[in-house]
Amino acid sequence: MSKPFYVTTPIYYVNDRPHIGHTYTTVLADVIARFHRMRGEQVFFLTGTDEHGQKVEKAAAARGITPKQLADEVVANYTELWKQMGMTHFRFIRTTDQDHRDQVQRLFKRLLDKGDIYKATYKGLYSVSDEAYVTETQAKELQAQGLAHQLVELEEETYFFRLSAYQDRLLKYYEEHPEFVQPDFRFNEVKRFVEGGLQDLSISRTSISWGIPVPGDEKHVIYVWFDALLNYLTGCPASSWPPDLQLVGKDILRFHAVYWPAFLMAAGLFQPTTILAHGWWLMGDDKMSKSKGNVVRPDTLLRFGNDALRFYFMRDMQVGHDRGFSFEGFMDRLNADLANGLGNLASRTLSMIQRYRGGVVPMPAAMDDLDQEMAKGLLAVFPEYLEKARANDFHAALDVLWTYLRALDGYIVKAEPWKLAKDPVNDPKLDAVLANLYRALRATALLVAPVMPELAQTLWESLGHTTKVAETTFHGFALDGPAIGPIGDPKPLFQRIDKEKELSDLLPPETPAETKLSLDVPEIREVVDADTFFKVDLRVGKILEAERVPKSDKLIKMKVDIGLEQRTIVGGIGKAYEPADLLQKLVVVVANLAPRKLMGIESHGMLLAASDNASKPYLVAPPSDAQPGFLVK
Repeated sequence: MSKPFYVTTPIYYVNDRPHIGHTYTTVLADVIARFHRMRGEQVFFLTGTDEHGQKVEKAAAARGITPKQLADEVVANYTELWKQMGMTHFRFIRTTDQDHRDQVQRLFKRLLDKGDIYKATYKGLYSVSDEAYVTETQAKELQAQGLAHQLVELEEETYFFRLSAYQDRLLKYYEEHPEFVQPDFRFNEVKRFVEGGLQDLSISRTSISWGIPVPGDEKHVIYVWFDALLNYLTGCPASSWPPDLQLVGKDILRFHAVYWPAFLMAAGLFQPTTILAHGWWLMGDDKMSKSKGNVVRPDTLLRFGNDALRFYFMRDMQVGHDRGFSFEGFMDRLNADLANGLGNLASRTLSMIQRYRGGVVPMPAAMDDLDQEMAKGLLAVFPEYLEKARANDFHAALDVLWTYLRALDGYIVKAEPWKLAKDPVNDPKLDAVLANLYRALRATALLVAPVMPELAQTLWESLGHTTKVAETTFHGFALDGPAIGPIGDPKPLFQRIDKEKELSDLLPPETPAETKLSLDVPEIREVVDADTFFKVDLRVGKILEAERVPKSDKLIKMKVDIGLEQRTIVGGIGKAYEPADLLQKLVVVVANLAPRKLMGIESHGMLLAASDNASKPYLVAPPSDAQPGFLVK
C-alpha cells in the first residue's frame, strides 16, 4: 500500500485567538487534503498549537495563571473553530502532549551524543517578537523594517545546534530539488539567505522555565523552534513520513526551509518534501495585527456560512502573494460567483429540466456547433482544473471553472430554451442544451467539493444523486455519461447578501458631517510662550510589555521603548484598555517629565491621551511608520 499523502499546517502560537490568517492556512490544508482523498489517496493531515516560550510564560504570569492554563484556554478556541468548520485533520498536536515531549527529548539527546549539539555561551542580539537569536545580517534586516526596537542584548549559557555544518548540504539539496520551496521567488529568498552564511543556532534557554527540559540538564529548556518544528515528526505515524506538503506563512519560511531540514539531516531522517509559503491577508496596505486593531476574526465572516468563507479564501488569494481584504470585496465576490453565478445557473437549469422534461435528464441525439463547443469546453475545463488544483493553485483552478460557468450563461441566452420548448420539432436541440447544462453542473459539484463540501453535496443531491460527492473520485468520472436518475427539487445554493444591511452591521456607523458632538471639556488654558512649550520633550514610543497594577482597576504598568532607552511608565488607562491590547502599540510619551511613584512603582514619563470629562481616554497614536524615538513637534 502506498504512503498516505501527508499535509501539515504550522502549529499556531497560543498568544491569541485565531484570526483569518490562521483560518486561511487551515482551510487551504483542508481543501488540499479533501482534494487528495478525491484523487483516491489516503491522507494524513496534521495541525495543532505551539505552546512553549517566553511570551506565553509572561502572559500567563501577568494574569496570575500557569502557562498550561493559558494554553488550554487558547487552544479551545482553535479546536472548537476547526470542529465548527468541519476540518478533516487526523491529529491536532500540542507541544505539551507527552508523546511529543518525550520524542523531542530523545532526539535532542541523540544529536547531543552525535556532536551536532554542544554547550557554549551566547552573547548577542535576541528578537523578542520572534523568540529567536539573530545574526548581524538579520539585525540589519530588522532595522531596515523599523523593527530594531524588538532586539535586546543577551548573554547566557546555551546549547547550540551546528547549523553551519549543514550549509553546503542544504545548498546542494536546493540545487537538486528546486521544488522544495514554492513559489519560486520564495525559494530564491531562502537560497540567498543560506548562501550568505549560516551560524550555529542556539536551541535552549535558562532564563525561562516554560518549555521541555533538556535531558540531563534541566536548568535549560529546549528553545521553542527546535521543539515546535519537530511536531511534524512527532505528530505523525511512521507510515506517513515524510510530509508531502507543508504550508507556512512567508514570515516563518526560513525556519522551515533552513532549520527544519538541517535538524532532520542531522538525525538521518530527512527525505524530500515541499514547503509552500503563502502571503498575508492585508487590511489596506498593512498586515493584520492585534496591535493595529485591524484583525478580522473568522466568526465575523462565518455568519455567511463555512463554504462562503472557504470559497472566498481559495478564489481570492493567489498562493504566495499578499491579498487585501475588505468586507465589501468579500460580499461582492460571494454575490457575483455564488448567488448570481453558480446559484442562479443551477436554479435555472434544474427548473427547466423539471418543467420541460418532468425531472428526467435527456440524452442528446444530436448536437449543433454551439452545443458541441460547450460539451468540448467541459472536457477541457475538467482536466485543467485538476491540474491546477494538483499544483495547489485553487485560485487559478476556480478561475478556469467560473470562466466556463459564465460561458454557460451566454449559452442559455443564445439557445433560448424557453422558446425551444414551445415547439416539439425543437426537442433534439432542447435535449442537447439541457444535457450540457446538467453535465456541467454535475462536474462542478464534483470539482468544488474540496472547496465547498456542503454546497457541493446540496447540488449533488439536487442533481439526483443519493451518494456522498466527497466519496466520489475524479479519476474515471464519465463527464458525458447519463444521469443517474431523475433530478430532485432545486435547492437554493447561496442566498444573495444584502450588502448594505450587512455592512451597516459589520462596520461602525459614521458620524454625519453636519452633526457636531457636544463636548464636556474645560476652557482653554492660559497662554504660554513658545520657549515654555518647547521645553516639553515629546517622543514616539512603543509599548513592549503591559500588565495591570495589583489592587488598582485603573493603573497599567508598561515598558515603553522611546528609541534612546526603555522606560517604565504607569498610566491610568486600565478602564479603557486591556494590557494585551496595548502590546506593540505606538504612543506619544512626555519624555522629560520628572519621575513619580504610583502605587509604589516609579513611573518615568507619561502617555498622551485625548478625552473629554465624560469619555474614556484615547491614547494619541502616531502613524504606523513612525519609529520609537521620533521627536513630536
